[in-house]
Amino acid sequence: MTFQFAVLGSGSKGNSALFRQQGAGLLIDAGLGVRLLAERLASVGSDWSHLSAVVLTHTHGDHVDTGVFRGMARRGIPLYCHEGHHQNLDRDEGFKALDRLGLVRCYDDRPFMAPSGFRVEPVTAWHDGGPTFGFRLEAGAGRKRRGVAVGYLTDTGTWCDATADALVDVDVLGVEFNHDVMMQRTSGRHPALIARNLGDRGHLSNRQAADLVSSILARSRRDRVSHLVLLHLSDQCNRPEIALREAGEAVRESGRQVLIHAARQAPAHPDLSFGPTRSAAYWKPHGAASRTARPSSARRRPSDACGFLPGLNLESS
Repeated sequence: MTFQFAVLGSGSKGNSALFRQQGAGLLIDAGLGVRLLAERLASVGSDWSHLSAVVLTHTHGDHVDTGVFRGMARRGIPLYCHEGHHQNLDRDEGFKALDRLGLVRCYDDRPFMAPSGFRVEPVTAWHDGGPTFGFRLEAGAGRKRRGVAVGYLTDTGTWCDATADALVDVDVLGVEFNHDVMMQRTSGRHPALIARNLGDRGHLSNRQAADLVSSILARSRRDRVSHLVLLHLSDQCNRPEIALREAGEAVRESGRQVLIHAARQAPAHPDLSFGPTRSAAYWKPHGAASRTARPSSARRRPSDACGFLPGLNLESS
């Protein structure tokens, strides 16, 4: 069985990612317009007919597009959101259409089963957009099959041990590498925006994210985490090569070989196909109980040069 994980868009202008097994797909966030979403799905060999559900991380505008909600209602695609998201979405016509059709399903901090056999475990994030979550997604498990797992965490200003515990032993790990601290501080942005992005309810810096990756890799078995995807890079306060260097240092220090990809706003990238075992994993280019804990401030330290393991692939194009 082959699985697919494709980032359709990642950044402040719109976020969405596809996790697919066989013909069925689960969409994380719907921050792209209807036409753009259709184009991005087509670019990775998919379309609306493959979507069995959409799960929502939070309600900021770069993760929610009302037109997509209306399209979901027409096609009978359910939306999984947190109960706390209702307050921000109740006046949205697309959301109301979904709700009238009984297509709005609420999750809390416990794992749940989405259509087509996807197991979804919410992972608490700390952000200023109301209740915010990452996800651990699993599919394909059977009596004699391990199945595959994807970790997806973005839009959080900090992390804790429970965060790392929730994301261990995944095949694909997606983590926000939003900004370089020095670039953020010297960006010329309004001081309040800088303070927000650097705060515990803003976004992870490259260094914070690299520390989280290190913690996850240290907890994970040697045959897991084949791909690392860097998410939500800031256009103004980051560069792919800087984020890749920080991530590469974390991988090098772990003694592992991991394919690292810097996701982009456009086009869809990366598009990964992989199997349920480590030996079947490869990169294909195209063009449990709930865990809660108090957040702890992730360590920050100056970035420096890094070396890479032989065979380690770094790419952002």
